[in-house]
Amino acid sequence: MSYITLFQLNTLIQSTLEQQLQPFYWAVAEISELRVAPKGHCYLELVEKDGEHLTAKIRANIWAYDYRNLSNFFHNVTGKKLQPGMKILAKVKVEFHEVFGMSLHIRDLDPNFTLGERARQRQLVVERLTREDLLGRNKQLALPLVPQRIAVISAETAAGYGDFMHQLVQNQWGYHFQVKLFKSVMQGTEAVSSINSSLEKIYQQADEFDLLVIIRGGGSQVDLDCFDHYELTAMVARSPLPVVTGIGHERDQTVLDLVAHTRLKTPTAVAEFLLSGMNAVEHELNELSQRLRRAALLQLQTQDHALTKLKGNLEHKSLALIQKMDHRQDLLQQKLVAAIRGVIQHANHELNSIEGVLKSQPLRLLKQEHQLLAALEDKIKLADPRHILKRGFTITYREGKVLKPGEEVVPGEEIETRTQTALIKSKVLQVNRNE
Repeated sequence: MSYITLFQLNTLIQSTLEQQLQPFYWAVAEISELRVAPKGHCYLELVEKDGEHLTAKIRANIWAYDYRNLSNFFHNVTGKKLQPGMKILAKVKVEFHEVFGMSLHIRDLDPNFTLGERARQRQLVVERLTREDLLGRNKQLALPLVPQRIAVISAETAAGYGDFMHQLVQNQWGYHFQVKLFKSVMQGTEAVSSINSSLEKIYQQADEFDLLVIIRGGGSQVDLDCFDHYELTAMVARSPLPVVTGIGHERDQTVLDLVAHTRLKTPTAVAEFLLSGMNAVEHELNELSQRLRRAALLQLQTQDHALTKLKGNLEHKSLALIQKMDHRQDLLQQKLVAAIRGVIQHANHELNSIEGVLKSQPLRLLKQEHQLLAALEDKIKLADPRHILKRGFTITYREGKVLKPGEEVVPGEEIETRTQTALIKSKVLQVNRNE
C-alpha cells in the first residue's frame, strides 16, 4: 500500500487550489470577529447565516499595509470603521498554508455595498413596522396644546442637549418648562439597549409628562444606525406619549423619525417648535381675550340701551298699574264696608237670640240639677251601712277587713260581726259550705 506524508497532502491541496480557483473572487460575508495585531495586521473571522443558523465560516486577514489604506477608505465613504456584525463585499484570494490551513486574503473592499446593505436592512425594518401597524401609531396620539412637562432622552454632555436647554430656558417670553433628562448612549452598539432602558423608565411614569423628546447632535450616517433598529423603533412607536425627534442628521430620515409623532431636524428646532406652540397659544388666547372684551362691551351697550327702553316702559306701565290698583282698592273697600255691616247686623241678631236663651236656660238647668242631686242623695242614703244594719243585716270582718263574698274562713280563725247595736267577736269552730 502506497502513502504520502501530511506535508505532501497539504502541498497537493495547495497546488490543486491554485490550479482550479481563480486568482480573486468578490465575496459577501459578515464580520464575526475582528482583531488588529500590534504590527498592524488585521485578522477576521467571516461567517454567513441563514437567520440565526450559521451556514459557513472561514478565517481571513488583511495585511498591515493593505489594512491601513482599506480601513481609511472604508471609513471615509461609510463614516464607520470595520467592526463585527457588519456585512461587507470583499475582493479575496483563497490561500492554503501547509501549517495554518485555509484562509482568505482580503485585497479590496466595496464600501458602497455596505451602505446599500444598510439601506436594505432599513427597508426591512420599515416593512415590518408597517405589517405590525406601528409606523403611524404614535402619530395618532393628540399633541398636547401646551406641553410643558418634557421627558428628554439624550446624552448629558451632548452639545445638542445643551443647545436645546439653552433655547428653552433663555426664551424671550419667559415660558417655563419642566424638563427631566434620561441620560442615554446615543450612538454605537450600546445605544439601542441604553435608549430602550430610558424608554422603559419613562413609560412607567408616563402620567408625569406631556411629551417625549429624543435629541442628539449631528453625526455621520453610520453613527445613526441605531435609530434604524427594529427593537428601538418599535418601542418608540408604542409610546404612550407623543414623541418628537431632533437627531440633527444630514440624511433625509431615520426609521425613528418615521415612527415619531413629529420629526424635526435639530435639538434647537425641537426647542423652537415647543416655544412656537406656546407662543401660538398665547397669541390665540390674547386674540380671544380681545374678542371677548369687544363682545362684552358691545353686549353691555346693547343691554344698557335695552334697560333704558325697559325703564321707560316700566315707568309707564307702573303708573297705569297703580291707577288700576287704586280703582280696584276703592271698589274692594266699598265691598268690604258693606260686607262688614252685614256681618255686624247678623251678629247683633245672633246676640239677641243668644241673650234670650241665656236668660231662660240657667233656671231650667238649675232645676234639672237639683232633681238629679236629690235622686243621688236618696241612693247614697240607701247605700249607707247603718241603713243596711237597721234592716237586720250584719257585716263580718276578718283582721279588720270586710269579709267579701267568696272569701273562705277556716276553723280556728277569729272574726267580728257588726249588728246595728253591737260588735260580736267569734272563733270559727266549723265551716259548712252551701251546696
